[in-house]
Order: sequence, then C-alpha cells, then structure tokens
Amino acid sequence: MKKISVSIPGGNGRMGKTLLGLIIENEKYNLASATCLPNEDEVGIDIGTLVGKGKISKVLETEPSFLFKNSDVLIDFTVPDATMFHAKKCYENNMSMVIGTTGLSKIQEEKLSILSKKIPIVYSANFSIGVTLLSSLVSNSTKMLGNEWDIEILEMHHKHKVDAPSGTALLLGKSAAQARGQELSSVKSTSRDGIVGKRKEFEIGFAVLRGGDVVGEHSVIFSNSGERIELVHKATDRSIFAYGALRASYWAATADPGLYSLSDVLNNGG
Repeated sequence: MKKISVSIPGGNGRMGKTLLGLIIENEKYNLASATCLPNEDEVGIDIGTLVGKGKISKVLETEPSFLFKNSDVLIDFTVPDATMFHAKKCYENNMSMVIGTTGLSKIQEEKLSILSKKIPIVYSANFSIGVTLLSSLVSNSTKMLGNEWDIEILEMHHKHKVDAPSGTALLLGKSAAQARGQELSSVKSTSRDGIVGKRKEFEIGFAVLRGGDVVGEHSVIFSNSGERIELVHKATDRSIFAYGALRASYWAATADPGLYSLSDVLNNGG
C-alpha cells in the first residue's frame, strides 16, 4: 500500500485538528507539516500532543513554506484568501490539493479552474459521503418531479459559522438548478422580509438557522399541491468531513490535472 504525505494549514482549527488526528492514526498517510498563524497560542506545540495522540516530534509551524516541502497533497479548510494563496503555491510546487473551504467567490473559483490545468484539485463545499449522495438524489428528484414542484432549502449550523447560506446548501441548490437547465444565480432567493410578493416561478429559496454547536443539517423540500417530499441529511460528528477529505487526498495524489468534486472521486474509484 502506497503511503502519501499530507500538509495541513490551520492545524489548530476544529477541522485541522480532526484531520491531524486521523492522519497520525492511519498508516496510509504521513504528516508532512501543519501550520497556524504566528499570533496563535498553539505555535510550536507538538502536533501529536495538540490532538491528544502523544508526541510525534513535529510541531505546529508558522511559516507557510513548510507546507510545500516533501508533501504530495495539501488539504485546506481555512478561509478563501488563504486558500487561494495555498492553491497558487501548490501550482508552483506541482502539488495536489483538496479544498473544503466555503465562501469562495466566482472569480476565485474561476482561478482554481485555471490552476487545475496543471495540478489536480478536489474542491467541494462538503466532504461528507452522505451529502454527495444527497446532491445526486436532489438532481435526480428534480428531473423526475418536473418544473411544477417548488424547491426550498433549509440549513442549520453552529453559531460560529460566518458564511450563509452554507456552501453545502448552495451545492444542493446548484444540483437542483442544473437539473432544470438553469444557473443557480438566476433563480436563487436568500432574503424574504416584509411584503415580497408571491413566490416566483422556478425560484429556489434558502432559509438559514444558526445556533449552538450544530455540525450541519440540510433539508431539500419539494412542494406541490397536496404533497411534500423532504430529503434530509444531518451530520453529528465533524470527523465525517475529515474522512471524506482524506479519501479525496489519497485519490488526488496520483490523479491527472483537473478540477474535481467529491462525486468525481467516488465515481472514479477514490
């Protein structure tokens, strides 16, 4: 079994620590490096100690250049600007990349597409295997039900989440819009307050809830006169996203250049 080396920026964050713990435990992976910001309390701490696995004689670094030394893949769950910086460096160092960062702009996504002509990039708003299946179910259901059914998407996350609607909710909305041959941007409705008039034809509505420590819940609701269908996914443990990202990283380490989704990974033996 081939072993791949992985780098993790934001190693002291919730997802970073989850990824680091799984990498240390799994013989398929070697930890090349992990970083945090220079002003953070975890600077210089042994990574194994940080994630409760015992010392591994590798510490949390602050210099980004460590991420691109002796590493096959970088897994990024940071923030859009940092992600784009890391993507450029992966391009320059001919490294594969897995991106779970949400909130990227259309311009940033277009830049990723350009960079992926040289390196493999797996980019997904959600690395849950279940959400990937849900996205496929939404697409198939939209096609089968037809244009007469209204579509609404409800999502809830923990109170610390900064972007809304969630990247996953937008991913599901995009699956529905594309199944109708539409661009999500032309049918998306994210704000209903006051007298807004009746629901527009083909509109895909988004409702957002925030509170507590909810990992992630998404419902796609299809409504017609007299009946309603709800497709629901509930995440109860953040590690499901880390497992999916690691699975994608193992596949990406030897993939051809291109911009891929988690669905691409799963459909191609990842």
